[in-house]
Amino acid sequence: MDHESFVYVIALSPDGKYVASGSDDFTSRVWEVFTGKEIARVKQENSVVDVAFSPDGKYVASGSFDRTILVWEALTGKEIAHMTHDDLVTSVVFSPDGKYIVSGSYDKTARGWEIATGKEVARVVHDGEVWSAELSHDGEYIISYSADITDADISTHVSLWQSDDLIDSTCAVMPRNLTRAEWAQFIGDALPYQAVCPNLPIEAEIILTPTTVP
Repeated sequence: MDHESFVYVIALSPDGKYVASGSDDFTSRVWEVFTGKEIARVKQENSVVDVAFSPDGKYVASGSFDRTILVWEALTGKEIAHMTHDDLVTSVVFSPDGKYIVSGSYDKTARGWEIATGKEVARVVHDGEVWSAELSHDGEYIISYSADITDADISTHVSLWQSDDLIDSTCAVMPRNLTRAEWAQFIGDALPYQAVCPNLPIEAEIILTPTTVP
């Protein structure tokens, strides 16, 4: 298989029948392994430096130096979703259930995106450019790798990223639920006062007893 410029990355489909590639010719492509035939092509505005197949092999995500991530049908090139960072995108990966994309960028963040809406659902911030972002096999954690070029400070962050995981993690270390005063301070009127952690104590309901005047 040939691109018009050098190739940055390749990925094999889960069934082994196709290869996705990203190139300095500003394209990502899907090829049939046993024939070398080009099946689909997607054009971006700068070099494509990472590609990934979805777990079911139906979609490809491509990350580019044009700051965008595209999700598209592997066999047609039809765009499904479009996400944007504030700087060069360095890595893209699907979640195990195929519902999310995790990406890394020179904007010093690793982010989680919901494919169906293109909405950002999680963000991890580093002090330097993020070179790579991955997901744990169970899909619960983002692992992001960064280096601050100025002082060669290399760091790795492991972060919970889905809301249910964050709630479970918080409840595991809390001695009680929020008090009514704390709820008013942090949650306000967005939700009625309730037990977020069902197995922990909660402040008793205030019951006003009417008084009679003699």
